[in-house]
Amino acid sequence: MTKLMPASVFVSTVRFKTLYDMHLRGGPPARRPQPKSPISGHPQMRGVVLKVLIKKPKKPNSANRKCVLVRLTNGKETVAWIPGEGHNLQEHSQVLVEGGRKPDLIGVKIRVIRGKLDCAPDSPYTVPNLLSICRIAASPVLVHLIINGHFSYTLSLFTVAATTDILDGYIARRFPTQRSTFGSIIDPLADKILVASMFLSLTYCQMIPALLTIVVIARDVCLITTGLYLRLSTMRSFDQSLGSVFHFSTQTINTFMQFALVTATLIKPIGNYDLQTTLNVLR
Repeated sequence: MTKLMPASVFVSTVRFKTLYDMHLRGGPPARRPQPKSPISGHPQMRGVVLKVLIKKPKKPNSANRKCVLVRLTNGKETVAWIPGEGHNLQEHSQVLVEGGRKPDLIGVKIRVIRGKLDCAPDSPYTVPNLLSICRIAASPVLVHLIINGHFSYTLSLFTVAATTDILDGYIARRFPTQRSTFGSIIDPLADKILVASMFLSLTYCQMIPALLTIVVIARDVCLITTGLYLRLSTMRSFDQSLGSVFHFSTQTINTFMQFALVTATLIKPIGNYDLQTTLNVLR
């Protein structure tokens, strides 16, 4: 018994010391090291857009937000959310990001504060730009045909020119590689040149009232001048909503009404149709 007592005490003591040592070695549960932010140590950092993403907020009735997957200059990749609306960032666009967590988007802790559209040098040699130039080139031909009374040829050529206006817009929206800074300037300019040429020549032939032509041309000159100024001044900025003076639907309806008036005016002398009511409505 005397031999066993020290052993039992020793065993219990050893067990106690072992548990105590384990407790000391374990201590409080170790916290996992938090991953560092991709822009840690830098208030702002530049990067290149790899992909445009759509993030669904955790709130059930919130609208989806557009984000971008950015490769930063330090080689790390991160997701950044885009504040506001009206952006047009694409792949290979250059952006400037900073820390700014979006509560609705889980895990998105960086935001885009400035972006440069189409950082890769865009080429002016695109199909929409070619169609816009053809529309400008057709304007003096249409004036010559109207003055000489060839209304059937004028109507055919004008229909082709109006079709190119629809086609170049569709191509630019459908294929991002066909978009260019030059195209955003030349497309509305070509429309205004075509409309002004048609109205002036038809007024010369006393087919459209002179007062209506003055109002249309004066309005278009003011709008296109202001639009070009804002477009050029915001060419390198992020918010492209400033680069356009008119809303898309307003501009489309205005151009459609002008083209419809010109078409109805050209149809009237060809087939001797009674379109006076239609012309009065369009005017």
